[in-house]
Amino acid sequence: MLTIRPAEIDDAPAIARVHVDTWRSSYGGIIPQAYLDSMTVQNRTFVWVRLLERAGPAFTTLVSEDHDQRVIGFVAGGPLRHRDKRYQAEISSLYVLGSHQRESHGRRLFMAASNRLAQSGFKGLFVWVLADNPAKTFYEKVGGEVVAETVRDFAGKPLKEIGYGWKDIPTYG
Repeated sequence: MLTIRPAEIDDAPAIARVHVDTWRSSYGGIIPQAYLDSMTVQNRTFVWVRLLERAGPAFTTLVSEDHDQRVIGFVAGGPLRHRDKRYQAEISSLYVLGSHQRESHGRRLFMAASNRLAQSGFKGLFVWVLADNPAKTFYEKVGGEVVAETVRDFAGKPLKEIGYGWKDIPTYG
């Protein structure tokens, strides 16, 4: 059974585990290995506790659980973190453990977060994705269009990011 629910502070260690595991499995050979090796569940847990404590009505973090009620994915979103008049909301994180990808967890997390952001009154949705991320086509499959590109320094390595946008936040019934 696939369950998606709002994240709670007690979920921080599980979210951190998914965050670290997916970064290591998805970004090996893309992001400098020293950076990936320095990521720990303990450090990420601290970050997620702070984020979940500060979350207000404009921010949403949801988790996806497997049939054993184990967190296997998460999504976080809220107000756009950069200036772009076309968009007000942003998905800042969407990760699903490799062992559970292609089981609709990512799609359902995206849909649930989109619905919540639209209900909060935001207009337009945006997400940054590493250009070399093999999962970037996911955003095209859910209707995103390439609307921006940038290069950011990542642990001393310049990496290209692609911005996907939705003029109207997609909502699902």
